[in-house]
Amino acid sequence: MSQKKTTVTKELSSLALQWLAASGIKTNTAYTKEAITTHPDYPAMTALTDFLESGGMEYDAVQADASYIQEFNYPLLAHIKQPGNEYLHLVNNVSAWDKEKSITKNWSGIALYGVNGATWHNVENHAAEKLAQKNKYTAAAFVIAGLVVFIVSIFIYTNTILNIFGLFSLAGLAISIAALGTELGYQSKLVKQVCSTVGNGGCEKVLGSKFAKGFAGVTPADASVLYFAAQFVLYLVGCFYNPILSGIIIIALAGIAVAGWSVYTQAVKLKEWCALCLCIVAVLVGQIIIAFIQFDAGNFAAYEPYLFFAIATTLLTIVYLPIKQLIKTNIKNKQELASFKKWKTDASLFMAQWEKEPACDNTIWENDLIIGHVDALIRITVACNPYCGPCAKAHVELDKLVEKYPDKVSVQVRLLCNPKNEEDSKTVAIKAILQQAANLSSNSDLKNMLSDWFEWMNYERWNLKWKENNEIDVANVLSKHELWNTETGITHTPTIFVNGRKLPGRYDIKNIEKMLPQLEDAFVVVK
Repeated sequence: MSQKKTTVTKELSSLALQWLAASGIKTNTAYTKEAITTHPDYPAMTALTDFLESGGMEYDAVQADASYIQEFNYPLLAHIKQPGNEYLHLVNNVSAWDKEKSITKNWSGIALYGVNGATWHNVENHAAEKLAQKNKYTAAAFVIAGLVVFIVSIFIYTNTILNIFGLFSLAGLAISIAALGTELGYQSKLVKQVCSTVGNGGCEKVLGSKFAKGFAGVTPADASVLYFAAQFVLYLVGCFYNPILSGIIIIALAGIAVAGWSVYTQAVKLKEWCALCLCIVAVLVGQIIIAFIQFDAGNFAAYEPYLFFAIATTLLTIVYLPIKQLIKTNIKNKQELASFKKWKTDASLFMAQWEKEPACDNTIWENDLIIGHVDALIRITVACNPYCGPCAKAHVELDKLVEKYPDKVSVQVRLLCNPKNEEDSKTVAIKAILQQAANLSSNSDLKNMLSDWFEWMNYERWNLKWKENNEIDVANVLSKHELWNTETGITHTPTIFVNGRKLPGRYDIKNIEKMLPQLEDAFVVVK
């Protein structure tokens, strides 16, 4: 069996989420989609395999024939190739091959599956998941707060029919916010389940249609949010000042036209149904029924409810529209950032810039400060000042990179010093570091020693653990570090080099990690 790269045409991130979930691995939906779709090779299978490697997941991507299907780990992704169409298909178990004859018939022989006990962990995914949880808790807090306020209102003003009207207002507001989120591109699992009840993609198609564009920047979803929000506010105020309640009941009769227009547009104009829109129609119909039950022609003459409703709607609009504009701007910035990330993770663009950068001598010295495997394909050389804050931060990132890819990446440390001034704090620190390095027998000890220094950057504290050894003469090595920095033209620290050339200015260590699988192939060609 042999590994092979291939291109797929069906949406890759959704399938990856299904496969990983079936494998017992949970990843954040938004992060997974962004990481895969912004890969420079997307929709090639390498977009998925690089994503798996970013979380340290062990997998096999193989090309075989049907005689091997019993040996594969399940669930797996099988590459299906048909005339004019190729895609990945989730195969949950070995018996599925016999049940799905069309899949078996068109299988190209390429399969992707995780090794037994494979796991996936990624810092950025963890951060995205924490943010998603925070957003869920925030949304839940708003819902609970709304329900609490409504329950309190029942005790303040006991009128079952009008209390139900207020509950409809709160429900309409919640559904309208969900519709607004769909319009803006956000959808929770619950909303997706609701929308899927009347067809695939109906909510997005209706809320993204020309009939949902609105007027003067106010869309039907905006109008719905503002209407139900103002209505619920007036319901709460009306619990203390009852004449307002009779007025908002009259205003609810306007829902007849809105509900009729919504159903007509979906059924006749678009021939698509939006479950969220139908839920709003249902709320409007419920309020209309209550309005007819409570109808009193004498309430038409009262001006106070209309005035309060107009004031509430105006104030809410003044607050709401700028907030929505900020959200839309944030979404646009995220989309542009995603495009930028795709550019930043394209190894071919990186290599084109890298080849133009100044070179450095990355020859390995005796007792050199090398973290990781000395024969690693990618050697990162970093010029550091031992008392430099940015150097300390860079060292943390480099440590993580070597820990994650110990056989692929090594870090070579060059220290900025002045051997002629033995009293200089940098010289004292570097001399002690070099003496310790000469005395250490393992690479892990060297890594820990340097990590401790850059974590503390305190000579006294560091020396308590590592103890200086003045018996070892490192004068020659100190001079080599000074000469290297001078000849290389180091003007600031940290200055980072990758395989003997300066890291291009638009890139950082995290970019190297994201490009690592591609850079391996690129540097093999360079060598």
